[in-house]
Amino acid sequence: MTLERKILEFKFATIEKVSSLYEKIATQFFNYPQNPGMLLTDPDPKNFTLSEYVSRLPIHAKSVPPDPQPTNILEALVGNLPKTSTIEKVFYEHRHDGYYNFYVENYRNIFFLPDWLSQWIQIHFDMSVDITMLELLRESIFIGLLLFLAILQFRVQLYWFLTINPYTRPWVYLISLTDWIFDVIAGFSPVILGLDLSSAIISGLVGKFADSLNHLVFTMPFLPSEGQPGKLMIDGQLKDVILYRYLPSLWYTHPIPDDLREFWYTERPEILKFMKKNYGHLDIEFLPNRILKEMYDKQHDFTTITNGLDSIKTVSTNIVCESTTYINEINQVINHKQFLLLNFVENSLDKFSF
Repeated sequence: MTLERKILEFKFATIEKVSSLYEKIATQFFNYPQNPGMLLTDPDPKNFTLSEYVSRLPIHAKSVPPDPQPTNILEALVGNLPKTSTIEKVFYEHRHDGYYNFYVENYRNIFFLPDWLSQWIQIHFDMSVDITMLELLRESIFIGLLLFLAILQFRVQLYWFLTINPYTRPWVYLISLTDWIFDVIAGFSPVILGLDLSSAIISGLVGKFADSLNHLVFTMPFLPSEGQPGKLMIDGQLKDVILYRYLPSLWYTHPIPDDLREFWYTERPEILKFMKKNYGHLDIEFLPNRILKEMYDKQHDFTTITNGLDSIKTVSTNIVCESTTYINEINQVINHKQFLLLNFVENSLDKFSF
């Protein structure tokens, strides 16, 4: 019998013993073979359709790290500089949909802020339509991450310069900026053949986070969940998009920003007219606060005048009533005096006649 045959028999014997052991455990603890195990169910058609739809979507191009396509000598030496390539929001006006509609191309790696965070930003920072500060913040974070990534890479390169003591100035400042994150990752990153992979893991995480900022879409003044998937013809191609149209839900549940209402009233009256015509029944204030205050003051003045006239009428009525009562009392006194005088005269004449 050859060695190969013996090894094969040993494999079969081992498999048989392991199978027998599993069968005994299943019989003892899980009522095998009477227990058929977990039942198989068909996948939900809705979820299957959604996953299939997402899998067919294109992927938004990544910009970190940038593609090596140098256009000058500097880029040939240091590489292409990363640039933001955010997903464009295309605004459009429509006589039925409204004036603040927009759509974005749908991608597999697109993502949005949570509804609660988007609502909190819009309410507390008054970022409904103009989100310039939010875009500037994203750009600043993106540039800051790239600078931090460059510092990390330079810190790693210092290991190769044996003649440089990194704990002297100015190199010690780089250590202060970067070593804290190396200390955090060192306990989780593996070491392969004596090579610490923490620097590669940190660089990958920072680059991934910076690149993810390009796939983030701000949906102000709408909430992210208000988007409707659809298809549009763009540049001669039928593409998947996410539509945001009609009235934002936050404009119904919370007051519309006053500066936006002022803009409608002074510069875009057609928007104000559209809002009143289509959403006037929803009890939403579309006029700016100053106009509402003027209307309140006028109504208050009219109410004051009306109340004054009513007071005058009441006073006049009281005066007339009191005068009438006084006159009636005087007439009663005069009549009583006349009656007494007549009785006195009659009594006097009777005595005189006697």
